[in-house]
Amino acid sequence: MPGSPHGPGTPRILWYLNGMDGEVPWQPEYRSEPSLEHLRSVAATLDRLGYYGVLCTAREPIALVSATERLRFLVPEYPGAKPPALMAEQAQVFDHYSGGRMIVNQVNGADPVLARYGRFEGKDERYRVSAEYWETARRMYSDDPSAVDGQYFRAGPQYKPSIPGPRQERLPIWGTGASAAGLEHAAQVLDVYLSFLAHPDALVRTFDAARAAARERGRELPCGVLASVVVRDTDEAAWERFEWQLAQTDAAEMARLADRNLRSFGFPGLDEIASDDAQVQARIDALRAGRIPVRDELEFLPGLAAGLTTWTSGEPPFDIAGKGSGNYLVGSPETVAATLRKLSAELGADTWILSGWPLAEEAERFAEQVLPLLG
Repeated sequence: MPGSPHGPGTPRILWYLNGMDGEVPWQPEYRSEPSLEHLRSVAATLDRLGYYGVLCTAREPIALVSATERLRFLVPEYPGAKPPALMAEQAQVFDHYSGGRMIVNQVNGADPVLARYGRFEGKDERYRVSAEYWETARRMYSDDPSAVDGQYFRAGPQYKPSIPGPRQERLPIWGTGASAAGLEHAAQVLDVYLSFLAHPDALVRTFDAARAAARERGRELPCGVLASVVVRDTDEAAWERFEWQLAQTDAAEMARLADRNLRSFGFPGLDEIASDDAQVQARIDALRAGRIPVRDELEFLPGLAAGLTTWTSGEPPFDIAGKGSGNYLVGSPETVAATLRKLSAELGADTWILSGWPLAEEAERFAEQVLPLLG
């Protein structure tokens, strides 16, 4: 089994890995050509740099195992999109070839996304489906051969021979969920509770609620943060890079995505949504006016700013819905390290999943300039 590269008091750092890469990957003209060779190269770089793992898509991680030795793969799964037995077998195969380096990223999903996979349950019911699904899949992963007769899933006894090990002691599952149903699910299922980098005042309340729900079940629940990062030698240079990426962005396309993605998550559209936060409202007004918000409208705390990422295609941009997706740490190595240490202490977070573009270049810069300051 792979060892842990992070020490006591030092957060474990994962990086993002996706085929959509480049200088400004949310803009087609600045996007590099996706290829398996490129993904394997980035994975090998992250492995060499000592990252704990990568958050990836579900499509390619098994093809990246042989390019790495220690790197863990946080693989997204929609519970119920495939039978629990198939999920368990795929995890067994992955751990067999990787030496036990799979982590499941449990994704509750949005209604339009899940409908494509034939799942039409409402949000709260999806959490109940998920709890039964992962209980079943974990038993099957651990070679429990018995039949299953649950509320949502039924299966006959194991018939095929077991897939060779190694097995992890427990199939690790990380994920999120801030609603009452989501917190109950987290307390029951998750090994690490994740959230995007929302405003720290809001995020500490979310993490406290998740930890409290877990304690009611006699469990401790570690928490982790997803964020993006721009690091340069000076604060000024980092902000120049952040603003340069925004300057290459198509404002009309961002407005279109904002309207579509707001509606897909059940919010009012861009023409209707409003915020009590004057800074967030300024971002909304900018998009309505056909322009990209400026730094004064995006920097919500020193060194923290709402921005854009490759998953902006599926999330409201510039954090106009308050979900925290696409928020950045921006600054010199010393500034980013100090911000990360401060937030880790305030939030009680021991895990960070970071991203920056181009992926390998930004990961190398962070590893060489920031990681030594966190030890």
